[in-house]
Amino acid sequence: MSCQVRLVTADGDQRVVHAEPGQSVVEAAKQAGIILPSLCGKGTCGTCVGRVEAGSYDMRPFEDDALGGKQDAVLLCCTEPTSDLDVALPFDSTKLVEQAPNRREAGIVSIERLTPHIVKLTLQLEPDDELGSAAEFEAGQYMQIEVPGRGELRAYSMSNVPNWDGTLEFLIHIRVGGLFSTYLDTQAREDDILNLVGPQGTFGLVENGMRPRWFVGGGCGLAPLLSMLRRMAEWGDPQESRLILGVNTAADMFGAAEIGEVLDQLPELQVTTAVWRPEAGLQPADERFECVAGSSVDVLTAALAQIDDPELVPDIYVCGPPGMVTALEEATAAAGVDPELVHSERIAAN
Repeated sequence: MSCQVRLVTADGDQRVVHAEPGQSVVEAAKQAGIILPSLCGKGTCGTCVGRVEAGSYDMRPFEDDALGGKQDAVLLCCTEPTSDLDVALPFDSTKLVEQAPNRREAGIVSIERLTPHIVKLTLQLEPDDELGSAAEFEAGQYMQIEVPGRGELRAYSMSNVPNWDGTLEFLIHIRVGGLFSTYLDTQAREDDILNLVGPQGTFGLVENGMRPRWFVGGGCGLAPLLSMLRRMAEWGDPQESRLILGVNTAADMFGAAEIGEVLDQLPELQVTTAVWRPEAGLQPADERFECVAGSSVDVLTAALAQIDDPELVPDIYVCGPPGMVTALEEATAAAGVDPELVHSERIAAN
């Protein structure tokens, strides 16, 4: 017998779907034509977090880091209803997608090695009779890219902004044994055609008046944050802003040119690179950057401790590996930051 699942968005909008035995909430919603945010589908990334407010359920195995220490949260891709459920979603109804994401084709324009482990992949969308040629998405969203010859999808956030040219840029960590990583590292060539699904995701800028915006990233978690900062620069947003980028060593520093271009348009942006294992004579990649020894958690904790006016507590946007995001969420909680001001997304290993 199926279970009724009532999905309630942050602004009170409701949708009702029905889950068959063994179906997750994400699968039940998709069957009803509602696409909930979900990257990995197997309980590792934390994108599909929600809260069950009534009812019973079973949980498929998942990684603890994916919940980010949220004791009252569940991963909806792993939640199998065993009775009628009420589920609270952490986004408002404008982010609720009720049609399947678009499928597009795009050609590889370039693959640029930024560090030994990170590449910038630039794609050009193929013209589509219905969708045209433009790259339309919200800053912070991601695309799923099909691994050629394997039929499997991997999700990556765009680092650029929407444009009429149809250009998509991604920052991708080349992981040993990763399906798409292996393709990029050993087989990909310019003009190869890739299949894409998207845009997708609810991670993005929140309109919150003149409240400052701080962005904290680790590794390729810079991608959606850079997209948001570029969007702010393009629109001339006046909010005080700060970027904290954590890397392991000086050799892992990247993105200086792209961040520098944003600084040209947002000169008040404060940029700090936190190097976990610094070498002697550590130097910033740009004279306008601050470069310090330590972690992004250290830098964020110290910066929050200097705020003495509640009106100056920022919206904090966090993206990176699950462990790093969890540590940053714990740091904001310890500093007394309202959880509604913390917006995070975990990078799934691809």
